[in-house]
Amino acid sequence: MFHNENVINIVNSTPLRVGDPMRPTKLKVLSDDELYSIHLRSVEVLEEVGVKIPSETALKLFDEVGAEVDYKNQIVRIPQYLIEECIRKTPHKVTLYGRKPNYKLVLEKGKVYFGTVGFATRIMDLETGEYRPLLQEDLAQITKIADAMENVDFQLIMGQPMDVPMEVSDLYQILIALQNTSKHRSGQALDREKAKIAIKMASLAAGGEEELKKKPIITLIICLNSPLYYDENLMEALIEASRFGLPVWSESGPMAGANAPVTLAGTIVLNNAEVLGALVLSKLVNPNSPFIYGSWARSIDMKSGSVVFGGPEFPLLKICTVQLAEYYKVPCGAGGVLCDSKTCDAQAGYEKMVTALIPALAGLNLVTGIGLVASESIASPQQIVIDDEICGIIKRLLEGVYVDEEALALDVIKEVGMEGNFISHKHTIKYALREHWLPKLSDRRSPDVWIEAGKKTAIERAKEIAKKVLETHQPEPLPKDIVEEMKKLVEELKKIQVK
Repeated sequence: MFHNENVINIVNSTPLRVGDPMRPTKLKVLSDDELYSIHLRSVEVLEEVGVKIPSETALKLFDEVGAEVDYKNQIVRIPQYLIEECIRKTPHKVTLYGRKPNYKLVLEKGKVYFGTVGFATRIMDLETGEYRPLLQEDLAQITKIADAMENVDFQLIMGQPMDVPMEVSDLYQILIALQNTSKHRSGQALDREKAKIAIKMASLAAGGEEELKKKPIITLIICLNSPLYYDENLMEALIEASRFGLPVWSESGPMAGANAPVTLAGTIVLNNAEVLGALVLSKLVNPNSPFIYGSWARSIDMKSGSVVFGGPEFPLLKICTVQLAEYYKVPCGAGGVLCDSKTCDAQAGYEKMVTALIPALAGLNLVTGIGLVASESIASPQQIVIDDEICGIIKRLLEGVYVDEEALALDVIKEVGMEGNFISHKHTIKYALREHWLPKLSDRRSPDVWIEAGKKTAIERAKEIAKKVLETHQPEPLPKDIVEEMKKLVEELKKIQVK
């Protein structure tokens, strides 16, 4: 399954024929022995150190299956046999859905999808380029822009509106997302009650609870705190989602050198232990619940102490995420298409390309990062358009080279012969668009034509596209009575929690 050399290795495993889906790529940095070592040490962390879970419900679930539970200190130590039993129970394939059939995502080995990322509290104004607080209307607009982008396969809710009470901000995020995109969306629910309401809202949008169970149009993201601490409310949300059977995307984001060992391998061990602990809890609630192995493992800048997303360590850690998920035979999702640049500039371009391409070549199922800059703290409408172009390029790279009799074109070469041309040949017309990617944003015209057209930069063209989308694109609307019922659910909880 894995190569035995400690080097990066790219192998296309099967020949590609016309009509085939993306073929699996294998970009690796860990050998089989290294994967096994990481697994054993992660298990040792869970067995001997354990995780702190200040949730009575979770503690009882672990206690009932023989884990060592210290109720006084709220610490659970999980035995190896239980970890490995729960891994075996986890579905190898997870299918996510949108409100339209063409937005179906099958998470299995070799399938790569790109999505947006959250949860920014500020936005780069489309007109002025200045930062300002992100509001509900802004979140609706950037969700619409992403809904219109061809290479945005799913949406992780991009922003946290600052004009709603913080106590229910997560529910407003889901409400706005359900209204403004037909694509699969991932969002956060920060406690049990909010998870219940999120499920109710998604059920209304999907056509009922049973329909949501069969075709989940939403995934709940559960973020784990490093090192080895599971927030009570988030664990209650995980339990509620797992009990229902909604896909749970559980991720931790240890920072090498800060709340994780400075070594990347040590950070991977910690990250893996934290995710495996959450996987076990999810399986104890519902053995059949869909689980997505997530990672936001990263590092800090050794000069400034700031978190780093755009450096080489981030995509290296994501290759390891993919290899571990494949080792456990579970789907995976993590960051990519990210940058530390504070605006839409050259730095953002090269950082986003590296952090998108490397995880995609490794086979990361859900690559999430479209639309944000400044270490995912600032949302940018124009960056959504630029990132969509980046992901389009990568999707073409992942397709590889078509090799069959038609593609080899021997008959065509013989027919055209010497000193001829292939431009008008029917073979060119038939296969041009399949073989050659066409940009929607990039300018490939001659310098003189570009000058005559106004010398517009990629950022300027991206702004124009974003504005046009906002003027013309209308996501498929939900029925008004459904929207009103969802709003009612949010408002009722708001009255209880906001004082």
